[in-house]
Amino acid sequence: MRIWQYVAAAAASTAWATASAQADAELGLMFDASQRLIYESNLYRLPDDADPARGSRSDLVSLTRLGASYSRLIGLQDVSVAVGVAATRYRESDHLDYEGLDVDGRWNWVVGRAWRGHLLARQSQSLSGFDDFAGDERSVNTYRRVEFVGDRAITPRWFVGAGASHTTSDYSDDTRPDADYRARGVSLRGGYQPRGGERVVVSVGRIRGEYPNRSASRFSDREYTQTDYRVSGSWAPTGITRFSGYLGYVTRSYDFADNRDYQGPVGRIEMAWQAGGKLRITGHARRELGAQEDLVDNYVVTEAVGVRPAWQVSDKVELASELEYRRRDFGGDPGFLSEPASDRRENQARLGLSAGYHYSRTLGFGASLRWESRNADSDARDYDATTASVTANLRF
Repeated sequence: MRIWQYVAAAAASTAWATASAQADAELGLMFDASQRLIYESNLYRLPDDADPARGSRSDLVSLTRLGASYSRLIGLQDVSVAVGVAATRYRESDHLDYEGLDVDGRWNWVVGRAWRGHLLARQSQSLSGFDDFAGDERSVNTYRRVEFVGDRAITPRWFVGAGASHTTSDYSDDTRPDADYRARGVSLRGGYQPRGGERVVVSVGRIRGEYPNRSASRFSDREYTQTDYRVSGSWAPTGITRFSGYLGYVTRSYDFADNRDYQGPVGRIEMAWQAGGKLRITGHARRELGAQEDLVDNYVVTEAVGVRPAWQVSDKVELASELEYRRRDFGGDPGFLSEPASDRRENQARLGLSAGYHYSRTLGFGASLRWESRNADSDARDYDATTASVTANLRF
């Protein structure tokens, strides 16, 4: 497909575009569509002196998405469902072309004055990123999760509750069988919620995880048990500042490969500060084990800090920048590296700029530019990449 065809597709799709967050709160049936054009300078996340075995080092990507959502209040019950289909097309590396289906259903339930909670089920499909998985093959990840949480009020401010979840992650065409996993979890919690939306929750969770296609031995991590102790909540010390997140301690032990056991502190703190009438600054600091946005199915400890200032130029225009630095420690075999993993570490920095234009409540446009660089123990995993994109969105 020629480059002018991508440009024409983007122009034609402007009648299908959105970026208005206000519409998300509307009840009833809603439709959305978007068209995004992305330029990748280093699609396969290769070091400077390497080229892919097939396809092109840089590429132009077209992502087209159509979706629908429905939400309704039935008495005190809040029910919503959203479905989206997306087609991703690569100009040079067309062997990576794929279609994805995302589904999200949620029921926020209430029984009487004392009981409330939620039941959710979701599926997402996405191409495995080449920053973690070396090679040039197409591997589409299908992630599914079902979760139930129920709380009972003891007093108007105090509550106790429990939850259960089941998670699966699979890769298409048997491309990464060792990375497929299953996880079942249960949790107990209790908390305090004063007036003003602030809350404090103390929880204990137990997860049983399994990599069904791995062998069970001291040199493999087929099954593990993980326990999470957490204190989470939100706090607004002033009218313009809010903190939210959690602090905790996690232990993970393997049935056979006890040399890969892990224990240590984890946490994620987010801050939002309305610095001025038009300037808003958000930031985060996190330390996580197997963070989903990094590696949903591998043993890796991620430490990161980030900040995002955003300037609301007018009712229709917003400019923003984002900076994040993160370090990842592969304390055990993460399952996707060809060479043995032993205390491997990686440092990564990302800098991004973006602009958004809300033409109306339903129609919006955006553009972004991002630079990222990774420095690893192995030169083969070093890379620099630039990503640029333009987007048009519609919601009605």
